[in-house]
Amino acid sequence: MLSTLKIMFTAGVTIALLILVIELIVSRIKKQRVYTLADTLTNLSCGMIERSFDAFWAVMLFFVFNYIYQMVPWKIPSGVITWIIALFVTDFLAYWHHRLSHEINFLWAAHIVHHQSEELNTSTVFRVSFFAVINRSFFFIWMPFLGFDPLTVASTAIFLGIYQFLTHSRFVGKLGFLEIFMTTPSHHRVHHARNPKYLDKNYGHIFIIWDKMFGTFMEEQEEPDYGITSGFESSNAFRAQFSYWKNLFTRASRTKGLKNKAAVFLKGPEFTPEDVEHLPSEYKTDTKGERIHFRQLFGIEKSAYILINVISTFSLFFLLTRLIVPKPEGEVEMSVAQAYMQEAYEFLFQDYVLALIGLILFSILSHGYFMDQKRGSGVLDSIRLIATALIVPFVFSNMENVSPYLTTGIIAATAIMALWLIRLKWYDRKLSSVKA
Repeated sequence: MLSTLKIMFTAGVTIALLILVIELIVSRIKKQRVYTLADTLTNLSCGMIERSFDAFWAVMLFFVFNYIYQMVPWKIPSGVITWIIALFVTDFLAYWHHRLSHEINFLWAAHIVHHQSEELNTSTVFRVSFFAVINRSFFFIWMPFLGFDPLTVASTAIFLGIYQFLTHSRFVGKLGFLEIFMTTPSHHRVHHARNPKYLDKNYGHIFIIWDKMFGTFMEEQEEPDYGITSGFESSNAFRAQFSYWKNLFTRASRTKGLKNKAAVFLKGPEFTPEDVEHLPSEYKTDTKGERIHFRQLFGIEKSAYILINVISTFSLFFLLTRLIVPKPEGEVEMSVAQAYMQEAYEFLFQDYVLALIGLILFSILSHGYFMDQKRGSGVLDSIRLIATALIVPFVFSNMENVSPYLTTGIIAATAIMALWLIRLKWYDRKLSSVKA
């Protein structure tokens, strides 16, 4: 079963990359901008933050789910029929988690990350909050109580995640009879809309039947405008994760009375206490008062620098996933799986693994500052490059069969990027002095 999970995970990544490439080609043919560099890299960075946290959370959760499953006196025998039933249960629970994440502010603070982008494409799937991982687990925890074994729960959850790569598209039209019971790209475009008539509709992940049953279904009539009504204008993945939390705590601190403070977190996004207004919107408008689409665009050289560095960070993240999930050969029984997860949990707290995770997270922060062109971003990126030159060789020294030339190559590449950074910052200062 564990090998099946690995195959499913690999298949999901492959499907995502394939769809992404196809979307890029189609957008070029149609001359329609669907991807921008900053937005795509922010989405990817959010995904890396979420997955880095989930490396710890998922292992811990496996133990909890397994404990519950072993504790309950009833067990549902595994098999194809059981898996299909479990998929419907997973999707049903995901529907309610998704719906409540739009209706309760502290849940919305996590889910809002997925809606911040004003683009919609395959990379949007990666734009999620690590807080959502925690929230979602409290919904899926009911499955082992029902008698579904943890590996079945995990495989259906992975399948649900893979399916999302098929629904985040602007180019796929309506799909005939599938529109009746499946969540299609048309349905999900409605869900990502900020248009008033489309708000808070179509929560289904795989099956749209739940929305039709519970009155939250809306047919797509025209392509929506994407994003959140209040706007979000930043390429900093960490700011994306925490911005609405800051909003909630700010309003809760300003309102009077414990009841009002609690209501800020427990009521819906439209609510604010009578003595505190909603915080100002973040989007900009043109001379006609029309909302300006948020896009951060860079010159060719700066774009290349940003892209290469984020890809380098993603490579480190990929290395982390390979370190954490070395799977045993063949199929394994639950007892063996549990022992393996114990080993994985202990492995996560190795000093070089923690150092690698720290470097990845710091790099994501640095990339965000750089894309937002914040003051001090050059200093932050310099620290990132120095840390890379120190930590990556340290990680390699704890791995087997790693060529010493690879370490030399990392240090040399880091030095080249440092020189490139100096050139870019020198050019920026020169351009600023000319404008002044």
